[in-house]
Amino acid sequence: MIQMLVDWMTLMNRQFEGDRQSCAEFSDSFAGYFPQNFLAETYYVVVPKVPMPAYQFLEEAGFTDLYEQNPAGLTLGNTYYVLPTAKNNLRLHIHELVHAAQWKLLGVDSFLHRYRYELERYGYDNMPLEGMAYAVDEHYALGRRPFDVLEFVTRARGGTPGDSSGL
Repeated sequence: MIQMLVDWMTLMNRQFEGDRQSCAEFSDSFAGYFPQNFLAETYYVVVPKVPMPAYQFLEEAGFTDLYEQNPAGLTLGNTYYVLPTAKNNLRLHIHELVHAAQWKLLGVDSFLHRYRYELERYGYDNMPLEGMAYAVDEHYALGRRPFDVLEFVTRARGGTPGDSSGL
């Protein structure tokens, strides 16, 4: 099941490869949060509708809760997709960049297995992976002092729901 998601993700990222925009444009906005090389290797695509696999496909893989979220953004590896209405929303961009960091640090298979496990066990609103992203985007929105997100994700990736220690 996970391999089907990996194949779909690869297909989506190839399909939109020509439309990708480098996150290096956020270097000033996210200074202190992400290293320049990470931003240069991460991309976003503005799409009229966030890509989502067929419901039956998600059901087989254990990701049906994602359909209920109606997200303004979705990260697939080093590329994330945002709606036109969210293109200038820096809080959404930093949130999705946290997910890109999780993908990078955990690896594709581990990220998908963990995301599915957390979704089933905790539900979307209490997932540690989502909790990390929401904690960072809130920290940023409040104008607090920047910190190294890659280090934070590395430390917190074994954390519990709502664990935002280090922020």
